[in-house]
Amino acid sequence: MPIMSVIKNNTMGNMLCSKVPAEDFNIGSQLIVAEYEEALFMKDGIIEEVFGPGKYTLTTENYPFLTRLTSNLLTGGISAYSCKVYYINKSHHLELKWGTGKPIRIIDPVWSIEVSVQARGAYTAAVKDGKKFFLKMVGANVAANENDIVKNFRTAFIQHITDQLADYLTSQDKEVLMVCNKKKALADDMLTILNDILDEYGMELINFYIESIEIPEDDECMQRIREMRIQRQEKMFNREQAMADERVKFSMRRESAETDRYESGQWASADYERMAIRDQDGNNGWARQEAAEIMKETAGNPGMGGALANAAMGISMGAQMGGMMGQMFEQNVESGTEPRVICPKCNAVVMKGMKFCGNCGTPVQEEKPKCPECGAEIMKGMKFCGNCGKALQPQKRVCPTCGVEVPEGMKFCGSCGAKMEG
Repeated sequence: MPIMSVIKNNTMGNMLCSKVPAEDFNIGSQLIVAEYEEALFMKDGIIEEVFGPGKYTLTTENYPFLTRLTSNLLTGGISAYSCKVYYINKSHHLELKWGTGKPIRIIDPVWSIEVSVQARGAYTAAVKDGKKFFLKMVGANVAANENDIVKNFRTAFIQHITDQLADYLTSQDKEVLMVCNKKKALADDMLTILNDILDEYGMELINFYIESIEIPEDDECMQRIREMRIQRQEKMFNREQAMADERVKFSMRRESAETDRYESGQWASADYERMAIRDQDGNNGWARQEAAEIMKETAGNPGMGGALANAAMGISMGAQMGGMMGQMFEQNVESGTEPRVICPKCNAVVMKGMKFCGNCGTPVQEEKPKCPECGAEIMKGMKFCGNCGKALQPQKRVCPTCGVEVPEGMKFCGSCGAKMEG
């Protein structure tokens, strides 16, 4: 076997550990270690030295341990040494697959029904301690690749994954199907647990991913849960609809009651105001008017036996009511809140001095005409102002000669030709 003067790693990237084919090297040979590697020098089953990234010139002066490795071999007059050199790949190894294989059987915490759950995903691992990794993971195997990691840790990983997954799904107090969609929280917990397993072999878990947690479509228990969920949703929908209908009915009844109460109040207030207005002379005008109506009805129906007696009783009661209303009216006048009129449109009470109804805006007082000359109020039908004598209606022009009416603006009578004055 030839003696090497340059030592470097030429294996594929998926190799975690690889042995340099040669075992004899020149004193002064070059050792090249990439940034993602470590180089282990081994003699008689003992690791003599570990080299990190860099380029090294191997001489006995620089590395005294080579003295123990020096043999009687010579190449070109230069001494050589014999040992085994292993390269450890410390880069991140991505997408190492894992899966639960057989379904995990758990009890759904909401429906108390047994369901089957399967999970799969991937993880990223890397060598943290090359010497420890070689001694516990590689050993006499000489080499190791990514498949060896998956194969050697599958059982340990799945044991912890299934236990943790079952605890996680049953501790959320939610349906398993809902918790299956929250994978990141479980993946973060698994990262710490599984990292302890790899640490024993000089490795570390960089990332842990859960691709899916699912229940097989043909699982009979899951089909039963779907049926129960649909039934529950239908019941909830029907209950909400019934509650909505009741709210609508209640709202309609309340609005109707408020309308009736408002109308009753308006009619009662209007009746009170009518009685007060009728009795403004202080002589029980309301009672006298009611008595007159009763007498009129009695006179129009001679066959009413005892009607006069009833009418007299009505008059008496009307007089008493009129007296009570008169007192109430006087109290209103004293308090300065005397109502004056009833709105002819909405029957609302309009206070004294108001010209428009405060409820609907209808005018409740007719505006009295005023003299254009002095501004004094004019009674309806007056032709001249009682204050200043101003004519309120246009006066007819009459010809002083023939007495014929002459239109305004004419200077001569159209009948006799006499000149008009003014």
